[in-house]
Amino acid sequence: MNFFAELWQAFLASVKGFDSPKQLALGVSIGLVFGLLPKDSLLPYVIAVIGLLTNANLLTLILSGIFFSWIGPVADPLTHQIGGWLLTFDPLESVWAWLYQIPLMPWTRFENTVVMGNLVLGLLSSVPIYALSKQFFEAYGETIFRIVFQNRLSRWLVGSPSTNLQNS
Repeated sequence: MNFFAELWQAFLASVKGFDSPKQLALGVSIGLVFGLLPKDSLLPYVIAVIGLLTNANLLTLILSGIFFSWIGPVADPLTHQIGGWLLTFDPLESVWAWLYQIPLMPWTRFENTVVMGNLVLGLLSSVPIYALSKQFFEAYGETIFRIVFQNRLSRWLVGSPSTNLQNS
């Protein structure tokens, strides 16, 4: 029973405090890359572990991962073209062959055009998404935090906003 209490406290700690706009933006950008990738390869789980090892806000990572998981399939025609172009680009073919020989690399399914395209699209778009979301959280983060924690359900789950700000 103690394990579950500690797990619940760890979850509440990730939700309670208003993290810095950098941490919130990092969560959004890592969630973007995670969400765009198809979940039947090793890559999204590597990205998730990277997200856990950084100081990214876990709540924004999870929420943006869910949001971009809905967007990923819509972008598949574009990412198929991007991945197809990269995987058939003559100067890189020896690199792809070498990577495929490395243990565990075939599990990433990087040879799939959609997986490669989503990875490239996610990595390239994570920088502007980070910058935009950082500006957004700098401007509206504190207000959103106060609004979210001014309802009965959130006060019951994680306590009042004043308590959270004192504990963080």
